[in-house]
Amino acid sequence: MSNEQNEIEEVTIFDKVYKTANLTPRVAQSFVAIQRMDKEAQEANYQSVKAASAVEFQKQQLKTMLEEDEIEAEEAES
Repeated sequence: MSNEQNEIEEVTIFDKVYKTANLTPRVAQSFVAIQRMDKEAQEANYQSVKAASAVEFQKQQLKTMLEEDEIEAEEAES
């Protein structure tokens, strides 16, 4: 087995390629922060979609249960 790590030699920022060796520490840190925030935003979006899907599924289950158990809604008062 090799102990070599795959180091990133280039990054793409704003559709331009930069050598990582040429990046200043603040630019490199900002790039890493943006990558992390983007990943977290994607995860948050996934979690939101997953939760919304679960809510819709549970609503359908509840509707089916009300029908199966023949529970009638109350009449609205005028």
